[in-house]
Amino acid sequence: MTFDVVFLGTGAAVPVPTRGTTSQFVDIHGHMYLIDAGEGVQLALRTHKRKFQKLKGIFISHMHGDHVLGLPGLLSTMSLLGRQQALDVWGPPGLKEWIDQTWMSIQAHLSFPIHVHCWDDEAPKVLVEGERHRLVSIPVKHRIPCCGLRVEEHALPWKLKGMKAKEAKLPFHVRQALKRGESPEFEGQQLDPTSWCVAPPAARSYVYSADTRPCQSLRTQGQGATVMYHDATFNAADADRAKATYHSTTVEAGRLARQADVGTLLLGHISLRYRDLEALRCEAEKEHGRVLVAYDGLVWHVGS
Repeated sequence: MTFDVVFLGTGAAVPVPTRGTTSQFVDIHGHMYLIDAGEGVQLALRTHKRKFQKLKGIFISHMHGDHVLGLPGLLSTMSLLGRQQALDVWGPPGLKEWIDQTWMSIQAHLSFPIHVHCWDDEAPKVLVEGERHRLVSIPVKHRIPCCGLRVEEHALPWKLKGMKAKEAKLPFHVRQALKRGESPEFEGQQLDPTSWCVAPPAARSYVYSADTRPCQSLRTQGQGATVMYHDATFNAADADRAKATYHSTTVEAGRLARQADVGTLLLGHISLRYRDLEALRCEAEKEHGRVLVAYDGLVWHVGS
């Protein structure tokens, strides 16, 4: 089952040719979402051949320009290309008013409805509850209201041992119960799903930190994540600058990932002042054993 993250922009506030501003494309079981929409997002989507017309929703972490200024252009293009399906957009208070004022100012027409929802900057909130996946917003610590995001699998089906079930003549409703991991009754006996099915693989999860200082809510909601993308705007030597701007250092990102028992840590939101990316990775690696520096165009198969 597909669970991919495409990193469209991994830089900090100022875009450069090698690193755009923040945006990520997530495909989980064929359900496609955009995380943040920095300047240039629609060109990045085209460059990496991602079908943005099929987006089910867009998550905006906060109202800083490097995370949101690409949104009006993307929505406008989707309309020009004839989208009809409604689109959910989650973000902070003020996002809907900003979108509405933008359309009024440019006298634009949208061919599809946009439903803007506010996440909660005080507590985690389930934004999407699908049959096999969910999206949960995570309050984080930045200069303005800001949320990260957890994308996770759940309720994965068990694989029925078909020949055994056929020979036992199990009826359809019993088979379905077993595939849900339940213990249905058949001919006076309680069936154990582990005897009739192969258990599903461990559920995978991806956590996006947004712009943040290390904080307890991210540590809690990031617990056990398969992959975490964490703000690492500054190196260890610039820790004072990180604290003053409500960002994180490489070492702080590594420490939080270790405390949350994260599988793989990806460093992002990298300031253009740093040229030696391996040095950044090594700093974080002192705290966490599996670290990579994310780059524009990276496609990460979660759990591979």
